[in-house]
Amino acid sequence: MALLSVHDLSAHFGAFTAFEHITFDLEQGSLTGLIGSNGAGKSTLFSAITGYLTPTSGQVLFAGTEVGRYAIEQRVRLGLTRTFQVPREFSGLTVFQNLMAAAPNQDGENLRSLVFAQGKVRQQERDNAERARGILDFLKLDKLASERASSLSGGQKKLLELGRVLMLEPRCIMLDEPFAGVNPVLIQELSNRIKDLHARGIALFVIEHDLTSLSRLVPKLYAMDRGRMIAEGAPEHVLKDPKVREAYMGGVI
Repeated sequence: MALLSVHDLSAHFGAFTAFEHITFDLEQGSLTGLIGSNGAGKSTLFSAITGYLTPTSGQVLFAGTEVGRYAIEQRVRLGLTRTFQVPREFSGLTVFQNLMAAAPNQDGENLRSLVFAQGKVRQQERDNAERARGILDFLKLDKLASERASSLSGGQKKLLELGRVLMLEPRCIMLDEPFAGVNPVLIQELSNRIKDLHARGIALFVIEHDLTSLSRLVPKLYAMDRGRMIAEGAPEHVLKDPKVREAYMGGVI
């Protein structure tokens, strides 16, 4: 059974069609790319799958559960997570504090727990801190743990956002343009971390305009144009598809 199944999903806003009749499956532990020109509907599709907007019709199933009526938080608890084109870090907090703020177990914010379950709260805080330190080490951000998030470079902020998602113990991460605005050194670092997460069995679905970096990273690509899927398969085949070439710059990609 596929981890994520999207069946005949469409989103219309009045006379405008963001995407329509989208159907695909992602297997557990898969690493897949999604390409398309600006306005193709890629990010809107991600938002519909993860609960940030409500599609007009169709189904989204995650781990066998129909999640169409689930709130964002409910989908996250199942393990369905995403990042954004522009990182949404807490700029006034440190890198370490950003990860701690993303931890799902936060009984310390509950007054009853603070009064009657102090031992449990302290243990959760220790566990969350240990997990945060491990993630920072994995992302090679450990030396920046005490720095304000606002001081990070664009690529470091992308790594930080990935770290915040990892605090949620995801089964699937949907990455929206992780390489945008990132220098080549950090693109390689992000690619390496994505490969490592793939090796751990996490499913990853990556929107990216950097076709060279993406085609080196993923074994499978989907392509969208004007709200529809137009191709799928190995990167070398998808990028040679006449429909895909036409969608990019009139046939030149």
